[in-house]
Amino acid sequence: MSGILECDFILRDNEMRYSYVQVALTIALSKGTEDREYRPLESIRDNYPKYVATADSLLQKRNGIEHINLVDFMRNGKNF
Repeated sequence: MSGILECDFILRDNEMRYSYVQVALTIALSKGTEDREYRPLESIRDNYPKYVATADSLLQKRNGIEHINLVDFMRNGKNF
């Protein structure tokens, strides 16, 4: 590991509100994958919403970061 953390998506609306999103097919099968997806978001020290988006049906929260099922999120018309 190089020590460099990257966030998959940084979103901004027209009112300059941000959201941060990490995307993975699943984090349920490996603690290492879970940690890899959460770690970049945990290092961001602001109060904007942070999400880990997956296809997992069992969802969790970790350090204020919301784990979402991306299909359900979009189907329900939610926005980041």
